[in-house]
Amino acid sequence: MSASTTTVEQWLAERRLGVFQIFVTVLCGLAVFLDGISTQLIGYVAPAIHNALHLDHKQMGAAFAAGLIGLLIGGLVCSVVADVFGRRRILVASTLIFGIFTLVTGTATSGTELLAWRFLAGLGLGGAMPIAITLTAEISPARARSALVMAMFCGFPFGSAIAGVIASAIMPSYGWGAVFYTAGVISLLVAAALIIALPESLVFLVNHDADLSRINRVQQRIAPNSAAVTFIKDEAKSKTPIAGLFRDGRAVGTLIMWVIYFISLMEIYFLASWLPTVLNQGGRSLANAALGTSLLQFGGVAGTLFFGRFMDRLNPHRVLFVGYLCACLLIGIIGYLYRSDIILPILFLAGMCLIGCQSGLSAVASVFYPTSARATGVGWNLSIGRLGSISGPVLGAVLLTANFGVQAMFMWVAAPTFIAGILAIVLQYVSPKNG
Repeated sequence: MSASTTTVEQWLAERRLGVFQIFVTVLCGLAVFLDGISTQLIGYVAPAIHNALHLDHKQMGAAFAAGLIGLLIGGLVCSVVADVFGRRRILVASTLIFGIFTLVTGTATSGTELLAWRFLAGLGLGGAMPIAITLTAEISPARARSALVMAMFCGFPFGSAIAGVIASAIMPSYGWGAVFYTAGVISLLVAAALIIALPESLVFLVNHDADLSRINRVQQRIAPNSAAVTFIKDEAKSKTPIAGLFRDGRAVGTLIMWVIYFISLMEIYFLASWLPTVLNQGGRSLANAALGTSLLQFGGVAGTLFFGRFMDRLNPHRVLFVGYLCACLLIGIIGYLYRSDIILPILFLAGMCLIGCQSGLSAVASVFYPTSARATGVGWNLSIGRLGSISGPVLGAVLLTANFGVQAMFMWVAAPTFIAGILAIVLQYVSPKNG
């Protein structure tokens, strides 16, 4: 094959999906895995922290929200910085910062310290998910992009579930602080793996005029022994403004996806934050409450894989509608059965539907936006969704403080999920026909 001139996107389209691309997807999945551990861990240990530090519901809600506010701010800042200094550097740096402050969280002796360390840990990891999505998308051919993005997303619910396993295994014997020490060490080990093995995005290197030797090294790692290629900038990708999310008939669809992301993450983080407390009040030990909540996340792993198959074969918007409707019913049922042993399969199914739909929504977003705006679109959707993740724990604290019963609380929380399903159907009719 003779030397040619092409864009990275066109070159990837001509390549078969290789082992190295799958390997990078796994590395990005590890970063998202840490996001899952980070955001869910405090929910699993909340009852123990509540008792040890003598915090009320409002103080615990503030601690829940602090880490999520850090994630929101960190995500917005890291996305901008990553466009200047590269995806790899910022992903590694954010993981290191998160690991350090997660370790420090285990030393907290007051509500103020807990809030501060959770906020700083959130700042560190805030950019992990959008950068991981960007790297996965930019190293994948278009025909496999949605599948790889959803596979990478499995790291989030898996990390959330492992957080429950860690908490239930360590907390009874060593206390809640040791749970954060363990999570911090895991994060630093993942950071070391990223330093050793994670490549920079080929698209970023080309669009930022990197040395030819660096571009060639990444090219050869993607496709060993491939012929010499002169890459040219994808001008649309390198100069796309945020306003591109609202061009070519995408404005209404973008706003609808923001609402769905907000609702999805509000529901997920409400359940992750308050289920251990509710199950504990229902008569389960702290360890069993953590394990029960982890079933929600294991269901999310199954749901991500399950919904991925159906979204490839059927109308993805209708699949999301059915999934969100089932999630609405199951969340409402939790409030009536939280004292019963049958709650365990209900939690698994609820996670399968709710988290599976959240992962599927990101796959829809990666198709909704053109190549030139894909990373920006998905990243901003997630940033808006972070507002929902902040609202979820706070909503639980407000309802509990207002003396809502468990049944009433879960019925109120379930209702927005039905709205998300309706909007998923509406999204089909406002999507650009030539997106």
